[in-house]
Amino acid sequence: MQPEIHSKSITLVLTHQCNLRCIYCYEKHKDSSVMSIELAKEIIDRELTEDDGKDEVEIDLFGGEALLEFETVKALIEYAESRSYPKDYIFFITTNGTTLTDEQKKWLSEHTDTLQLGLSLDGNKYMQDINRCNSFDKIDLEFFAKTYPDQGVKMTVSTKTLPHLAEGVIFCHEKGFDVSCNLAYGIDWSDEENKSVFERELMKLIQYYLENPSVKPCAMLDVTRLRSMSLVDDKNLRYCGAGYAMKAYDFDGTAYPCQHFLPLSIGREQAMESLKIDFKEYVLEEDVMPEVCRKCVMRNICPTCYGENFSATGSIHLRDMNLCPLFKIQFRALAYFAAEKFRLGQYEDMDNGEVALILKSALMINEKL
Repeated sequence: MQPEIHSKSITLVLTHQCNLRCIYCYEKHKDSSVMSIELAKEIIDRELTEDDGKDEVEIDLFGGEALLEFETVKALIEYAESRSYPKDYIFFITTNGTTLTDEQKKWLSEHTDTLQLGLSLDGNKYMQDINRCNSFDKIDLEFFAKTYPDQGVKMTVSTKTLPHLAEGVIFCHEKGFDVSCNLAYGIDWSDEENKSVFERELMKLIQYYLENPSVKPCAMLDVTRLRSMSLVDDKNLRYCGAGYAMKAYDFDGTAYPCQHFLPLSIGREQAMESLKIDFKEYVLEEDVMPEVCRKCVMRNICPTCYGENFSATGSIHLRDMNLCPLFKIQFRALAYFAAEKFRLGQYEDMDNGEVALILKSALMINEKL
């Protein structure tokens, strides 16, 4: 049985175009395609009115860079605000933040109840400029911090910025942002030096968080991720809702499991194959997982992207092993962080049962990983 989910996430690809060429971008099939306003309105009306058991909807306006189609964004938000829907909804855009005019920022600040923006920021100026086309000086950080105080920044780490991971995350915190950071998918991480560099940077961050316990740790060092580690299950646990509580509409209205399965990302031929996948079925681990994954202590918490798996291996269940050695370093560091927080009495606001699960998982990592 699948867990009951009362919310869903819908992506509308407004454009395939982007004004940047980030060095790790997984969207390798960009073109000039754009979604019409009429089609977008039709999808929004359908998703917010259909009787599907979901009463909350996040509508992600996506690209490319979605704000290149700002007039479409504006029209869709004002259209939704003018109507009455039976479901609660919020619009969301992840943006590179480089195209906004003063007039657009004024309009956005007047519609925060309906539309939230999340900024992609890959660290300090040095890191951002390396990864994202010398774009740092084009971003109004103060606007994002002030207008969307509850939205963190999305930080993607490349091999070129990995040696500066800690300083980049701390920079974002000092600018007032929570940080959701991840290692870039789809690039080569096989250089052995990456392991020692990653461990060094994580330990720097752990020291910073231990010394500043009021700062919310970045996603890589969120100890609550350890809670589900000790669960025993003979099925593949879902890491996301792709194809189940998520769908991504391409510019032509075709719905894919999520944005990582779009032709924009993996090419049309493979994207069409993804439409044949039944995401609603659990699959027995022994049928799909190699033994090394099946016996791994990290099995229930290992970050896995179904789209990246499908692109790399042809199966959503067969993990792309490219990042496996670095994920192991990350979770060993996370176990150490969890234990140090306990030693220093930094779990005051957490339920004792939850703390016990976290520490049990940390012990399992220390013993088996």
